[in-house]
Amino acid sequence: MDIQISQATIDDIPEILELTQKARVDMYPHLDEQWRAMKAEQDLATFQKIFFDHPDGAFIVARSENRIIATVGYQHYDYRFPHLTLLPDGVVEVVRLFVVPTWRRGGLASRLVSALEKAAREAGLKQLYLHTHPFLPGAIKFWERQGFVVLDIDRDDAAITEEPSLPKNELNSTMGVLLVDLETSIHALRP
Repeated sequence: MDIQISQATIDDIPEILELTQKARVDMYPHLDEQWRAMKAEQDLATFQKIFFDHPDGAFIVARSENRIIATVGYQHYDYRFPHLTLLPDGVVEVVRLFVVPTWRRGGLASRLVSALEKAAREAGLKQLYLHTHPFLPGAIKFWERQGFVVLDIDRDDAAITEEPSLPKNELNSTMGVLLVDLETSIHALRP
């Protein structure tokens, strides 16, 4: 089947939010319905502002047969982890990587991350940061394969941050206990 990867549009927001809701149930079954409802309300109120209106925002979707089957985005990083060594500017946070279960294990997530890195480089960004959780099967290993490096492990939150490096004069990416430097990482040179 043919898969198209592209920047999301404002018209995609309802379908993206519907997929996000399903993803939260799948990825965080231990969190209650009230929490998920609260997050859905927040998403509806802020999605356009975060991913379309803000200069440090972008959202990528993959489609098959005109349906969104996978997503990933980046948003402004708020430097909420002051102990991490990140650049003073040009850093964004990678968020909302999700692939519909029937489309997993075929390289689609890696293709989305590549498209996101390309968009970040074109926007003049330098690092991608992301925060992931050890209870998500294979998450840390996946991000390491994408070139991210673990920066820290938050024992209280049981979350991990990684940082991948890219070539000089390229974009750097970091991930919530994982980071990728788009300027020094070989990963940045990947076609």
